[in-house]
Amino acid sequence: MNPLPPSRPSRRQFLRASAVLLALPWLESLGIGGHPAVAGEPAAPGKAGPPRRLVAICAGFGLYGKSFFPAKAGRDYEDSEYTKVISGLRDRFTVFSGISHPEIGGDHASEACFLTSAKHPTANTFRNTVSLDYVAARQVGNATRFPLLTLRTSEGGSALTYTATGASVSPMDRPSQIFARMFLAGQANEVAAEMERLRRGQSVLDRMGDRFAALRTRLSAHDQQQITDYTDAVRDMEKQLHADEAWAVRPKPTVTEPPPSDNTPQNDSIGRARVLFGLTRLALQTDATRVVSIFIRGMDLRPPIAGVKDDHHGVSHHGQNPDKIEQLRLIERTEMAAFGDFLSALQATKEGAGSLLDTTQVLIGSNLGDASGHGTSNLPILLAGGGWRHGQHLAGDADNNTPLCNLFVSMLQRFGVETATFGSSTGPLTGLT
Repeated sequence: MNPLPPSRPSRRQFLRASAVLLALPWLESLGIGGHPAVAGEPAAPGKAGPPRRLVAICAGFGLYGKSFFPAKAGRDYEDSEYTKVISGLRDRFTVFSGISHPEIGGDHASEACFLTSAKHPTANTFRNTVSLDYVAARQVGNATRFPLLTLRTSEGGSALTYTATGASVSPMDRPSQIFARMFLAGQANEVAAEMERLRRGQSVLDRMGDRFAALRTRLSAHDQQQITDYTDAVRDMEKQLHADEAWAVRPKPTVTEPPPSDNTPQNDSIGRARVLFGLTRLALQTDATRVVSIFIRGMDLRPPIAGVKDDHHGVSHHGQNPDKIEQLRLIERTEMAAFGDFLSALQATKEGAGSLLDTTQVLIGSNLGDASGHGTSNLPILLAGGGWRHGQHLAGDADNNTPLCNLFVSMLQRFGVETATFGSSTGPLTGLT
């Protein structure tokens, strides 16, 4: 691919540092084509806007229902314990209750069905069906370098993404590989050399100083701020990758007693999720992709959270034990805070006349409604952004749940997919406007 030309550039923008290319964010000064500025609403005649995006997040060990669901439905609901954590964004999200995939069952195996709704995942004859993110990615086609990114906080567990034939798409979990794959284009040896420079703390942005300076002369004041925000985010991610590399090679302290079972970086699944959230924002901002799925895996380890003394899996099976429930709530409040920071980052990333959150539908939920008993009804579901009129709690029947795929149909339609059905849906979800 050629470096940025001096005249009229294409909508997909890149800058070159040596032999490696770095993607740029969507810029109104350079953009041609594109989508309406707010997903689902028409753009002004002759004026294009940013593209539609979709992010789907699954929390594998559920979210404690009594702390997640507001007691009252409607727009004047009182915040629950968990929605209070992100209450500053209240008008940017909708909470759902009484919603699930019918006839799933399958205990933890149901995580494979979170984005598909395929029934009975533990049956000998089970074969999965196509996932929400994969259908959305087909709508994008080759408009982006990656039609879809599927990520997870650590190895193991089921995939979230499945093709039209029900085959799983393996997720990525190493931030350095994700960063290289998304932002560094070139021959394998060129990318490897760039990653080695990053490990030595040498920023790819420093080698692009003159090119960024030349680009700024062609941009509006708004787009110049876009570039500043973007480069700040890339530098932050570079520092994170450099720090991770340093800790990986640093000798560990010697102890005489047996190490505790949670003495591993993998126990910080929420910290890992924060890194993936940061990478996701950059991927969306640069139009490297428009569809991302993220699996926040629960761990059989104790997370590094003050007040939590047992492993995450153990406290998720609390059996109504008050001490375990309190630890679970500590973990999940931390998880909701990380999610809230992700939404705030999308909201703070300006794009066109709005923000990245305006054009990005962000779904978070779980395949388990009652993690303690492996129940798969009454799932905790929240949808943010994407141009919807949010700020409400849509409550379904707790005994006769609304199919979660009704929400998926509405999300796909907002994304631009012409469909009236998906999985176990009975139609679009009513009440979401």
